[in-house]
Amino acid sequence: MKLALRQEESCSVLEVQGNIDIHNFTVMKAGLSKLFQNGKNKIVVHIVDGKELSPEVIRELAILDVFARELSGKIVLASASEDLKSKVTSFAKPPVVAILPSVAKAVEYLKDVAKMEGEVSGEAPAESSPATEAKDKEIAALQAQLKMADPSEANKLRQENAELKDKLGLLEGQLAEILGKKKQPVDASGFMEKIEALEESVRKMSGEKAVGKK
Repeated sequence: MKLALRQEESCSVLEVQGNIDIHNFTVMKAGLSKLFQNGKNKIVVHIVDGKELSPEVIRELAILDVFARELSGKIVLASASEDLKSKVTSFAKPPVVAILPSVAKAVEYLKDVAKMEGEVSGEAPAESSPATEAKDKEIAALQAQLKMADPSEANKLRQENAELKDKLGLLEGQLAEILGKKKQPVDASGFMEKIEALEESVRKMSGEKAVGKK
């Protein structure tokens, strides 16, 4: 996997050559986290020639997208591969991360989202509803995975899912507070800690599911 970063209008475009698996995703995740810290939170991940994304990678991207939304941004995928688009859109209904057929369309999509979310200074916190919707999609995706789990593990997974909802509820409150401060500088390092905490919950859920299937 090779990475290259460029700027297109107000968006950062991360070009990815080759397939992305959960192991080399660590490098890509570090790059995305660095963009967050630099205040660049409208990101297009352009998958140039890869045709595979594992469920683990899609889940990780969805988590990062939730935090990008908290920073008034978003992460979207761009790929001309119909196979890849099918894998991403079928991972959960509705899709947990958007995928567009080209970088140009992805950039336009991000511009439209920015207009809908009212990124004008002084906008009322009520405009944060798209970010709340993104969190609901993440919960729905995890609930879908819960239904496929082994029945003997269902209670444990439901408990993990409830804890995740609580964490997302706290994040919604923090988002409202951030928007209410009219775009004061954001503590990016704090968001990174939240990402790690949320990822740990998802990994724990995935690990329990794997044990139940053996």
